[in-house]
Amino acid sequence: MGRLTGKIALITGASRGQGAAEARLFAAEGAAVVLADVLDQEGDAVAATLRNEGADAVYRHLDVTSPQGWETVIDHVAKLARETGYTRK
Repeated sequence: MGRLTGKIALITGASRGQGAAEARLFAAEGAAVVLADVLDQEGDAVAATLRNEGADAVYRHLDVTSPQGWETVIDHVAKLARETGYTRK
């Protein structure tokens, strides 16, 4: 059981570099990880790799300058939280 088990992490810029490294670290600590970026192919690949390693990971397209994009991603995170029974403490 990791330090982030039962938590959901939304990581922007997660398709490569520091964002991808954070996604790997958070997943290794047990978090459900929502990777977000504009680099869809790379983001999908990172999420697939994490899932293949046993993590709960999904990729969503997000341009951080788009209010509509944020709304869509936050709605997904909220849905994930309801589905997993996450409650804020």
